[in-house]
Amino acid sequence: MDNEHLFIMLDECINYAKEVLTSSKQLESFAMVLEPNNDIRSIHSKQSDGELRYEELLESLREEAKADKVTAIALLSNVTIPESFSPAVSSGIRIHVEEKDFQADNKLSARLLYVPYQLYKVKDDERIQIQLHNPIPVGLACEIFV
Repeated sequence: MDNEHLFIMLDECINYAKEVLTSSKQLESFAMVLEPNNDIRSIHSKQSDGELRYEELLESLREEAKADKVTAIALLSNVTIPESFSPAVSSGIRIHVEEKDFQADNKLSARLLYVPYQLYKVKDDERIQIQLHNPIPVGLACEIFV
């Protein structure tokens, strides 16, 4: 798989999250998938409970992976970053990233990418701005492409 398309998908995820956070301050979990033809598609859930929404998206991604409809996934959620990762701020976007062909024999073939962020207003401007901090990558075992 071409990593360029994976990076484009991750960039789209983060840009969408930034847009939602600066307009409504409420970021609900969503997913993006990279299809075999390199098209990127969003998946949303109408579930109102945050935990159930995340689990519904996770199950949907597993089904798509099992049916060989996707080559990579990004499952995004708004989280409080654990202190053990020493984040710049505790508010964060967490993106669960998996690739179908990423070192299939590697036990840590998936990643969590924590992106700390701060929302703020500039003096004399009512618009909400966002500052992203350096991402924190964490390896984990695959949950989607198993």
